[in-house]
Amino acid sequence: MKVLLINPAFNRYGGLQGHGGSMVPINLCYLAAYARKAHPDVEFKILDSEILSLSHEETVREAEKFSPGLIGISANTCVFDSVINLSHQLKARLPKVPIIIGGPHPSALPEGSLFESKADFVGIGEGEITFSELISHIKKRDNDWSKIDGIGYRNEYGEVKINPPRSLIKDLDIIPFPARDFVDNNLYSPAPTKRVSLGPNTLLTTSRGCPYNCGFCGARTVWTRGIRTRSTKNIIEEIEECVGKYGIRSFNLTDEFFTAKKNRVLDICRAICERKFNISWVCFARAQGLDKETLEAIKEAGCKELSFGIESGNEEILKKIDKSLDLKEAERVIRLTKKVGIKTHASYIMGYLNETEETMRDTIRLAKKLNTDIAAFFIASPLPGTPFYHEALQKGYIRSNASWINYSPLSNQDSVLSMPDLNAEVIRKWHRKAIRSYYLRPSYMLRRLLALRNWNEVKNLIEGLKLFFKIKK
Repeated sequence: MKVLLINPAFNRYGGLQGHGGSMVPINLCYLAAYARKAHPDVEFKILDSEILSLSHEETVREAEKFSPGLIGISANTCVFDSVINLSHQLKARLPKVPIIIGGPHPSALPEGSLFESKADFVGIGEGEITFSELISHIKKRDNDWSKIDGIGYRNEYGEVKINPPRSLIKDLDIIPFPARDFVDNNLYSPAPTKRVSLGPNTLLTTSRGCPYNCGFCGARTVWTRGIRTRSTKNIIEEIEECVGKYGIRSFNLTDEFFTAKKNRVLDICRAICERKFNISWVCFARAQGLDKETLEAIKEAGCKELSFGIESGNEEILKKIDKSLDLKEAERVIRLTKKVGIKTHASYIMGYLNETEETMRDTIRLAKKLNTDIAAFFIASPLPGTPFYHEALQKGYIRSNASWINYSPLSNQDSVLSMPDLNAEVIRKWHRKAIRSYYLRPSYMLRRLLALRNWNEVKNLIEGLKLFFKIKK
């Protein structure tokens, strides 16, 4: 049996080239690694149509050449229009090959995803065990799909059935390291805002989940509140494999909240330093509770940039988001991070529920006050499965004529959200205003030019400028 995993093309079908970089499809690498261990008799292949710039027609031709017995497609919300198109074409050319679609979008909207894509199955939640069990059933020709937790499917009468949810994996150390041998690691590079060195780059996951409950965050559709962590030993062994086997020394951590537990962070950093890996990495942190000891430890271990989710400069909007963040504490943490010598990155959302033009002005003011090295402004996107989505849908704020690509938080598409006092056009105007007013400050431009120290920083600046001019007014 052969199994094909596809990362569908997005940028050639409406995405904004460059804003997310070109990141390795780590979710597919995890699925392939787990399933390969359980099914050594099965041949697996990952087809990254996005990084290879393949059209859907070219992707289908590659699938036909491989002749799979099962196709899996990764899907988040803003790429789902592309997934629908690709799935339809695959079904037309390979009608007997079952297709399963997994990821945040089908996890949040399983029935709708089955209907729109015409796929045979949707994977709901954490996928490794579910995907492996599906392969087992197909190999044995056991069509009793009701035995597999965490999937949706159509029965013999065409009725949609959604099985009970899959329990989360308690011990993440049992999952094999991602199957990076199925991709060309030299092709991948993060966005200029998250690139901290030249050379091959990969994603590294040290934990899954987050204890917080931000209303816009789609992580809840796959994980639950709370954090499951890998052991330091397991993480270090994966880094060692990346360095020794693939020559990768640049990492972007995928953890929603890497700095959640100080002792764990210090333990990982000590282990990295002891092994003298000479790596560079960037991670997400929360702008609270961080002290000098922790920041110095992560810097010594190779952390070049910390990314903070600030979201808004208005206290009332932060409450609406359910973002329990003290802005004065955030200012302290960012100031200390700069002092230690780690680059700072902050993210902001424009156009959330209850926003006004004045609250968005507050966000721009705060961004300039914090004055991080990078400020990323995103249009508020009510991702399915989030409280934001349910409230916006209930109040009729989601445009009826919108496509899934309109859910993209940074694109040249109109926002999916249109509120009575803040329509999509106004949100777009303030989003563009935030970007221009932050980056076109003479003081900021001078600081960036004076900070250039190597070719990596020059390249990041050039690519950042290209992205800046791609964003239409």
